[in-house]
Amino acid sequence: MSDSYRDRLDLEQLRRQAKELRDAARAGEVVSLERVVREVGARGPREVTLAVAQLVIARELGFASWPKLKAAVESRAGIMQRAAVFVAASVEDRERRARVLLEDDPRLARVDIRAAAVVGDVRLVGDVVAADRSAANAVDRERGWPPLLYVCYSRWHRIDPGRAAGMVEVARLLLDAGVSPDPNNGARPHHGYRSGLHGSVTANNPGITRLLLGRSANPNDGESLYQAAGHRDHECLRLLLDHGATVAGSWAVDVAVGGNDAEGVRLLLDAAKRQTPERLSELASTLLARACAAGAAPVVEELLAGGAEPSRLDQDGLSPLRRAVRAGHQEVVAVLLSRGVVDDATHVDRFLGAGARGDRLRAELLLSERPDLRDRLSARDRAAIVEVAGGGGATDAVRLMIELGFSPNARNDFGETPLHAAAAAGDGTPAARARRRTRRPGRQLRWHTPRIRDRHEWRTPQHQRRLGRQRPTPAQRRRGPNRRMGRRQATERGRLRGAA
Repeated sequence: MSDSYRDRLDLEQLRRQAKELRDAARAGEVVSLERVVREVGARGPREVTLAVAQLVIARELGFASWPKLKAAVESRAGIMQRAAVFVAASVEDRERRARVLLEDDPRLARVDIRAAAVVGDVRLVGDVVAADRSAANAVDRERGWPPLLYVCYSRWHRIDPGRAAGMVEVARLLLDAGVSPDPNNGARPHHGYRSGLHGSVTANNPGITRLLLGRSANPNDGESLYQAAGHRDHECLRLLLDHGATVAGSWAVDVAVGGNDAEGVRLLLDAAKRQTPERLSELASTLLARACAAGAAPVVEELLAGGAEPSRLDQDGLSPLRRAVRAGHQEVVAVLLSRGVVDDATHVDRFLGAGARGDRLRAELLLSERPDLRDRLSARDRAAIVEVAGGGGATDAVRLMIELGFSPNARNDFGETPLHAAAAAGDGTPAARARRRTRRPGRQLRWHTPRIRDRHEWRTPQHQRRLGRQRPTPAQRRRGPNRRMGRRQATERGRLRGAA
């Protein structure tokens, strides 16, 4: 019996085979009786019990008894399950989990060709492909991936840099065995699409990216370029651009602008200038207001150098300079003014900017000059505190804006409050500032927490954790979802109660 067949043994299937052998032997089938005689000696049809049939199956597979066969299969199933978890952690960016699993059981890297591929074991992958060349293209049942996708998505070149060269060699071996340089899972871009080039770029593995592009992998798959734009070292980005990746129509520049990556923006705009010079100004102008609002002065300079129009208004009717002023980014304002941009900022814009950067003196000066300034704020202006709270590290600014009269219950166009924004940014201090102290007539001073339920989420994680500590009454359990118990929580408890 080959090792590959032994690896695929299934205990339930073996049990069914034993029952079928017993029934066939009792029915007098000649072939079945010959199998029994060959393994356990002469037996009459009525003497072939299930135990005898199981013993025959075990001995045919090279085991002395059925219990030994069962133990071997169960042990193999256990390590296969652990290997599946290890492979998943290796390709799903759970580096710490993958490292711990392999340290606990080094056998996991040699269970099958997938595990060997993710760690760059050239010898084992080569042995498997040499024994069965079709294994190089065989897809697994879990993801429908061939081995090349596993080595492309593997993060082991980061977990253990010493394995990087082996991973490249595994990819080269598989390509030499006839695997396409453009393997994919058949999904559409932005709808679960996975391919070799997408994997190597997502994992930021320049070695495999260079190899695939050298074997004529398609750089315009709709996803790889903007994935590369999210990496700061730009090596994969340069490789894709050098092999003809098209900037126009992708989200690559958007990603670089959002990541405040001036060098990435420059590389992409230079490539766009070579590819589609007539669309360069439109591309840069579309993103200028966003960069100004984010305070990314180096990015703003690159966009202006790329032909962005600083006088172009965004969808809210605001110029890039007004966006920068409202967000409190004086460095960006200085860059725009140095380019001859007209200062069209209003007093409301300057008041919002002073609050956003925590400049109390400037804010109070503006209020003293124009006492009606607060009354001139629109609903969108009053929601500026949400953006400030979501900026991270804005404790003083949030405190000042609340003292200036901005409500901690303000909501932006997405229904988010300052508490939502601060929690999403991972900054707990502004979230705490959004809880303001209030005094009611005849009542003692107390803490007031704003309502934190919005139209997109049933509860925020903070509120849900608080509710999880409250045990619902029997009446509440009968009523189901209500103000004290979220829908998901009630559904889960109802399912468990029904199962009991």
